[in-house]
Amino acid sequence: MTVVCTRLPQEMRPYLLRAGEGERYVFGRQVASVMASSQSTGGVFEMVVLSGGKGEEFPLHRHAKSYESVIVLEGKLEFLLNGTYHLLTAGDYVHIPPGTPHAYRMAGHRTKLASYTVPGSISAMYSILGTPYAPVEHPAKPVGAITAEQLEQASAAADIEFLAGPVLWGASSVVEGGVNPGAAAPYVLESGEGDRLLTADQLHSILASQKNTDGEYIFVSSIGPKGDPIVEHYHEHHTETFFCTKGEMTMWANGEEIRLQPGDFLHVPAGTLHSYRLNADYTQVVGLLVSGLFEPFFRTLGDPYEDHIFPSEPGPLRMDRVLSIIHELDLKVVAKSPLDRK
Repeated sequence: MTVVCTRLPQEMRPYLLRAGEGERYVFGRQVASVMASSQSTGGVFEMVVLSGGKGEEFPLHRHAKSYESVIVLEGKLEFLLNGTYHLLTAGDYVHIPPGTPHAYRMAGHRTKLASYTVPGSISAMYSILGTPYAPVEHPAKPVGAITAEQLEQASAAADIEFLAGPVLWGASSVVEGGVNPGAAAPYVLESGEGDRLLTADQLHSILASQKNTDGEYIFVSSIGPKGDPIVEHYHEHHTETFFCTKGEMTMWANGEEIRLQPGDFLHVPAGTLHSYRLNADYTQVVGLLVSGLFEPFFRTLGDPYEDHIFPSEPGPLRMDRVLSIIHELDLKVVAKSPLDRK
């Protein structure tokens, strides 16, 4: 079965969506592009790219059961998180556990963010709050406005509760650094921060660990230069995702070769044979892994790293350490490289 799709699948399967694809809905001057839904992931997670113009808002709300991970892709974003106002720019990360009040306002003329929710029980609200929309870019003029009735309907259909109370935009502070609390608590991280681990010439930053999600998932940002393919493998018990944000990479999924560029999204559920190679001098890919059981792989293969850019000379690739505990990992290696199959 080919993984290349131009529409969001209605059943759980591996699939690729190019930048701008997915199910799109417009409300005001915002466009919500649903790249992963409860149906397409088997209820494991959802992923939505939101884009819009300066001044566009989403009201104060919280989720009773769902975790949310937000990463800013472009522009500037004011974010109210549990009573504190933050000004976010590209690459900044927000972690939102269940029950945390939050809201946002777009502060750049073209602002874009990606929102991941676990489990998948939120994206249905966009078809209620908005209307289907063919263009990829947000409109110059508002298209409709969210009504109180729509908010009530969205609350009944999705894991979202809209909250009363004032939101006083304009007092946000630029995110600098950031501290991971090591628990399921809200926090923000500046671009490039996180628990950094070096594997040869690739730098992986764990933005959310199992401790932050009660084991539900981990969220990882990886950067690196041009290189060789990683080992071809699959997982029996967890889902992996690849969202290219900078540069270019080649993916192999169930034997199919796919080129990923910024904005392209690949869903790799359990049982999908896969590998990747970074093709540009600087490539970044962010990934949600559900559940969080694969975190020990990164911590075993990688070495703690203080800097925020990969080194000019690669460090060691400690696959020997991985192989020594491979029986403890959800990792089935099939070939050293997908190129070996050609």
